[in-house]
Amino acid sequence: MKKESPTLGCAAPWPLPGASHVFLLSVLSGLMLMSCAAGMKYESADSYSPAPAMAKKRPEKSGWSQESKADTELQLAYSQEQFKEKSKRESASKPETPPEDQGKMQNPQEQKKPLVVYQGFLRLRVRRTIEAADAISKITQKAGGYIESLTEKVVVVRIPAGDFDAIMDKLASVGKVLDRQIKALDVTAQFTDLRGRLAVAVRTRIRLIKLFAQAQKAEERLKILKEIKRLTEKIENLKATLDSLKNLVDYFTITIELEPVMESGMALVHQSPFPWVRSLEPHWGSISDGKEDVDISLPAGFVLFDDDDTYRAQAADTTILRAGYVENEPRGDNKFWMDAVGHEMDGRDEEKVEDGTAGKLSYKVFRSRDAQPRYYLVAVYTKDDKVYVVEIFYPNPKAYTRHHKAVVKALATFRTK
Repeated sequence: MKKESPTLGCAAPWPLPGASHVFLLSVLSGLMLMSCAAGMKYESADSYSPAPAMAKKRPEKSGWSQESKADTELQLAYSQEQFKEKSKRESASKPETPPEDQGKMQNPQEQKKPLVVYQGFLRLRVRRTIEAADAISKITQKAGGYIESLTEKVVVVRIPAGDFDAIMDKLASVGKVLDRQIKALDVTAQFTDLRGRLAVAVRTRIRLIKLFAQAQKAEERLKILKEIKRLTEKIENLKATLDSLKNLVDYFTITIELEPVMESGMALVHQSPFPWVRSLEPHWGSISDGKEDVDISLPAGFVLFDDDDTYRAQAADTTILRAGYVENEPRGDNKFWMDAVGHEMDGRDEEKVEDGTAGKLSYKVFRSRDAQPRYYLVAVYTKDDKVYVVEIFYPNPKAYTRHHKAVVKALATFRTK
């Protein structure tokens, strides 16, 4: 006759395999009681993750089947989802407040306002770059912003959302304007779509966890567990992308390039005979064609702007990934064009810090020779009459350390449509 087991702590009912497993069940019961308490504490941080780390770190023990391991991990996850649902029911009677992870954008009145990402670029002729950078810093601080990147001739600032034209005018007053460009992208629909996909993924994972608790066969449990882990990764990626998008809406990104009136006699000039190589610019895109021809599985937290006319993805710290293609003229392979890029960067006195391959792409990473250097990755892939080019701008060493491994992994997924 089939035996029924009691509920373990805050977890769902556990099907008892048989009398021979009484000792194993008692061990697992103790572990689950500890895990439930840890799980409820973890959930108070308002994270979507089921936090299976404790089960993963448990030392392997002889006699554990794959089914038992999966049970332990998912019982913990299920208990956390139960705790979340209970919290939601308890808060239903309270005055309605927006969820913490959606912040002020959940306010119905603010929902009517379009969400716009502003990006500006200024090229200024100045008497002394040091004095100009100091003036830019003061304007930025007065506006409540901060310096994201500062090199000898380029300053990237982040300014709280407000009157974009007014702040651009103040920064432009530091020198004579040689170039002024602005991009304003309405991301309201993109933000709504991402938030909807996140909600669907969370609901789906809750249903799967409940199905797992009812599943009897080890094969079925392992299959559900695999899908839950996939959804967990997707949820975390969507949350990171939403956070980055909100940050880019809340803060303007403005890049100011400073050109001194008197250049140093030691200054090096561009040396490449190829126009597209000479036009490569870490801070502002120069390759405009090919958005619809490129596909990359972006790292978590990078926002690909749907309505931009070029392929441009950006993280909250202004690390930018751009991609497109140019004509393969004269006809060359990956090595030919990588050598051309290296020659150009050497002429700009850039320091090469890394080169390698990622999938179809060959790449090199360059660092500016500044006290606070920025990093610039250029990758190429030649296909018939086109050269596909991917650029990544890291505004500072911290951003490079944070993103570079994930970026190289993403480059390996590059493909042409």
